[in-house]
Amino acid sequence: MQFLKKHYEKIILCVVLLGLATAAIWMGAKISELKEEVSQPVSEGSHKGKSLVPLDLTNDMLALAAVTNPPPVILSGGHNLFNPVTWKRKPNGELIKILYTGPDALAIVNISPLYTIIAYDHPTGTGGIYVFTVQTNSGRKLIEHPKIDEKTKSGLYIVRGIKGASEDPTELQLEISETQESVWISKGAPYKRVDGYTADMKYDPESRTLLKQHVNEIITLDNEQYKVVEITNNAVRVQAIKNTKVTTIPWSGAAEANAPAIMAPK
Repeated sequence: MQFLKKHYEKIILCVVLLGLATAAIWMGAKISELKEEVSQPVSEGSHKGKSLVPLDLTNDMLALAAVTNPPPVILSGGHNLFNPVTWKRKPNGELIKILYTGPDALAIVNISPLYTIIAYDHPTGTGGIYVFTVQTNSGRKLIEHPKIDEKTKSGLYIVRGIKGASEDPTELQLEISETQESVWISKGAPYKRVDGYTADMKYDPESRTLLKQHVNEIITLDNEQYKVVEITNNAVRVQAIKNTKVTTIPWSGAAEANAPAIMAPK
């Protein structure tokens, strides 16, 4: 007992050192075992006797794509977070949602061509004088009695020749003053050209229909004035009086397309 009392620290130290030595030997053996396992080729497809299962990264790849390609922020359009809509009540009490106002809410119902027509009606019975009807821009018909090579009252044409008897010709040759083109007409086959168009439009925010609108016409939409500055066979363009902004209203109808656009003079 006296020996233990005098040397117990040394005994404890020896026990600790022995334990450390044992641990060091065990760790060395374990490290060698792990190195051997790690050094095996991955292609062997086994780990401790179990097959390696490929990781499913589908969700991760989708999340990565969503983060790297965020959708654009749209502050206009059909949503109402930044674009509140207006509701209006029709005369019948029905509520309608107004997404657009002004010329953006105009819709074309129809576009109609305006014609210039020169028609031969009949002879007067006096040689060289004939009865014609003339109509410009589909307006009121006028009666004229032209002679060959004389300028007519309307100034649209000159009769240059005839086919058949002068008392009752089968065809008459006209020179169109504006274009100097030469055309032949007969009864039932007049000269006809498109000079422009009128447009019928509707404006749903005010439940209105705008009929026979011409170039230079002033229209009022929600207390704002606009001018019709151009009409073609497939579109109408209106200009705001306040800020001169021009808006094009397209149309997919089938008005005759053989005429130039009619525009307001600048």
